[in-house]
Order: sequence, then C-alpha cells, then structure tokens
Amino acid sequence: MAAASDETLLSRCEIPIIDLAHIGTDVCPMKSMVRRIGQQLFTALSEKGLAMLVNHGIAEEKLKAVYADLDNFCALPEGSQAQYLRNPDSNHGYIRPGMEQFDNTKKELRHSFSITTLSAAAMPAQEEVPEFTQHAVPLAHDLTNLSRVLLQALAYAFGVPPATMLACHSGMMKSDGCNRSSMRILYYPPVPPEDEGPCCQRDGEAYTRCGAHSDACTFTLVAQDSEGGLEVKLNDKWQAVGHLPGAILVQTGELLASWSTDMLPALMHRVVVPAGTYARARGRHCVAFLCHPDKDAVIPPIAPRAAAPPPPAFTPHVHLTLHHRLMNAAHHIQKRFRETYA
Repeated sequence: MAAASDETLLSRCEIPIIDLAHIGTDVCPMKSMVRRIGQQLFTALSEKGLAMLVNHGIAEEKLKAVYADLDNFCALPEGSQAQYLRNPDSNHGYIRPGMEQFDNTKKELRHSFSITTLSAAAMPAQEEVPEFTQHAVPLAHDLTNLSRVLLQALAYAFGVPPATMLACHSGMMKSDGCNRSSMRILYYPPVPPEDEGPCCQRDGEAYTRCGAHSDACTFTLVAQDSEGGLEVKLNDKWQAVGHLPGAILVQTGELLASWSTDMLPALMHRVVVPAGTYARARGRHCVAFLCHPDKDAVIPPIAPRAAAPPPPAFTPHVHLTLHHRLMNAAHHIQKRFRETYA
C-alpha cells in the first residue's frame, strides 16, 4: 500500500540536497570542497539516512540509454534471456521477476540486470541488444568514480585519511572477484489496472515492485526516471521519497552503518505500487550502484570528528543486529545473498 499522503519528503523539503559542483574528480579532488561535502553528507546521512546529489556530472542521456537497453533485453525471447541469468558466484546477470524476493507475501514485479564484471563476454550479445556494453560500461565507470569521491568525503568526516576508505574499496568493478560492487539496471513494469480487482491485487494475488529491505553494502547510489513508488521508513512510518529530475539519491548501507556504530543508519526502503491509473500504467526505470568494500576488508568502528546529532528513529532490519560485531565484509554479503536469492 502506498503512503497515505500524496506529499513526499522532497516536496516537504525534508531531504538534504548536496551540490557536487567544483568538487573535482576522484583522482584530483578539490580538498576544501571534499571536506565540506563530507560534513554535509555525514549530517544528511545521520539525520535522514539519505541525501540527493546534484551537479554530479553524470549525463541523463547515459541513464536513458541503459534504460532503453534493458527494455530491449526484456523484449527478447525467454530462451535468449536465459543465457544471461544471474550467476550465484559472481552475482552478475539477469534477474527475472520472482528470482529475487524481499517480500514473501506479495509478487514482486521487477526485472533487473546486475553488472559486476565489465567484460563484454558477460554482457548481452551485440546482435541481441546492440550497444548494451557500450552504454553500460562507461556508466559503471562514472558511478565508480562518483563513489570514490564520496568515500573520500566520508573519510574526512570520520577523521581518517581518504586513502583508508579508498583502499578498502579498491576493487570496485575490477572484475577480479575481490569486490561485490555492482551496477543494477532495473525495470518495474506496469501493474494490473485498479479496476480489475482490489488495489494492488488481481485474481487474489497481491503485487508490489520491491519488498522492504536495507542494502548490504557501504552505500547505494540511485538514479531514477520517475517517482514510481520509492519509500523509506523514517520515524517508524513509510514515507514517499519523491523525484528530483537529474539528481542521484545516496543512502547508507548496512556496512557503513556498522562502521559508524549506527550513527549513519541503514534505512529500510521499498518500492510500492503507485496510486492512480496513470502511474500504475507506466513502467519505472532506475539504476542502482551498490558500493561494496573489498571482500577481505575489515574496518573497526569509526567516529566523526564532531559530535553527531542523534540518529533518526528507524526500525532496524533483522540483519542490523550484526552491527556490533566486527566481521569480514564477505561473510556479511554472502549471508544476505543466501537469504535474498533462496
């Protein structure tokens, strides 16, 4: 069920917006700007658990290109799609509806292609989806570079050398199996119209787009083409996020929450069936980049230089009970994959 109000966190100006203009690049950052962004990012993630990034340098055309490529992939015969089904070892490949389940009470209507290796051999063939590789690889590089900038900003906020955070994430998208970072291209198809049964149901079957969960990573970057029902749980209440064209959403993952001893909470989030005939009849596209540490990375709890405000009231996911244990990142990720793809 969607949020009761048509208002969103964005429409109420309750999501911090962080301007990345003039911050430089991941290899040549403007240190004074990175420090400022780091404090803004820490404040946003500690108070709200999420923020919107603007002027991040990733062109909207790159996102639209991969959305179109996934649409073309979804139009292929099932036999052709089956060649690219998700590999459980690498987490790379196509995930058709029903393969990945966060809510066991509803049917989740979602297609996704998870990219963990940039090898052309692992992508849909040129004759099946022209330019899939040519579009996906540069976007993956852009999101990796943006993640490296944010890692350096967070390092300043935590009072640790930027190289510390970068070293723990050095294997992002290097295709060597040492890092679980992934770029996921997602398509949520239209849902059955409301006049064919109760809201969000048809023939007695309940639908949703993505069940409630928190992300088992350092942080997640999300770009989307429309609002499409994204909600987060704040103050024990599900609230619609809203859509800011051109912005990228950043939200804390479970591992960053662990390292910060929950000063930066990993919020539960979900994608519900939107209200209204028009919204239900259109699909939703997004790209999610899940920034993971290297498999052997172990970071002790770290605290920011300045006193942090109290974290927002939020309902911890069952997995967050692990936060006060120092654990190898790979063990945590493997546990979450087993539960999600069981």
